[in-house]
Amino acid sequence: MRNKKNIIKVGYLLSYDYSYIFTSINQIYDHADIIVISYDGNNKTWAGNDISIPESFFNDINKIDVHNKITFYKDSFYINGMQPMDLETRQRNLMAEKMGIGGWHIQIDSDEYAYDFRILAQFLRNNKFLLKKPLKNPFNFQVNFVTLFKKNTDGYFVITPFEEKCMLITNYPKYEYARNKSVGRSIALDYYLIHQSWARDENEISEKINNWGHKNDFDTSEFFDLWRALNADNYKKFIDFHPIYKTLWKELSFFPATNINSFIKTFSEKYPQKKLHLDLSFTKKIKLYLRSLF
Repeated sequence: MRNKKNIIKVGYLLSYDYSYIFTSINQIYDHADIIVISYDGNNKTWAGNDISIPESFFNDINKIDVHNKITFYKDSFYINGMQPMDLETRQRNLMAEKMGIGGWHIQIDSDEYAYDFRILAQFLRNNKFLLKKPLKNPFNFQVNFVTLFKKNTDGYFVITPFEEKCMLITNYPKYEYARNKSVGRSIALDYYLIHQSWARDENEISEKINNWGHKNDFDTSEFFDLWRALNADNYKKFIDFHPIYKTLWKELSFFPATNINSFIKTFSEKYPQKKLHLDLSFTKKIKLYLRSLF
């Protein structure tokens, strides 16, 4: 997949929540150059539990892939004895290799929705000179997570303010912990990435906490009980409640919506994506541009 025309490369890790990917791909498909979907060929999660992705799923993906942008990558991503987070990091690095050298690598989860993706894609294309020598000039871009914590019949409880960062984009895909990496310059972009996260049915949440990369990072059963107790009467009492980094989730706000597509529409109207700029001095931009030429 080493092709100079492939500037925007998007990779998905597919597992138990495979059904969410359709909403996600619909947001990015028109402005991505290639899309890689990786999944375990032995039908295992990172926790070693069995999953079943129906054949109809792959047929449905092929139906929406009208421009032949999507490639499936099947491999053995579960290894007995390894920690779930180590396995997640390993799969992300293997998928990066599959996506190929060059281009902007965007690893996005199935339940993450990059609305108005054209704005982000155009910014990355405008700054493709940063792709010339990634080993010498590794660059990473962070975006703002909009984390949906719970849903009810009237809408979604959402973590506010939107201060949580997600390391989403890099020109040097060597991951150290999930999508995170310490190598290179990291710049925060004022771009919103909706993360459905905990806003699922109760049985889905149970499946999530028993299979995801953070399975052993905190007391998931205790936090699950806290999540179950949340409702329209008490959500304002949830203050500084992130299970690992306490003050990262300051409070909850409620956004009326009938479903996730309705939420994306109304949220995008209230918080439209802004035109993005490379937050570097003019002198630094010139130096980087000239360095990319030689």
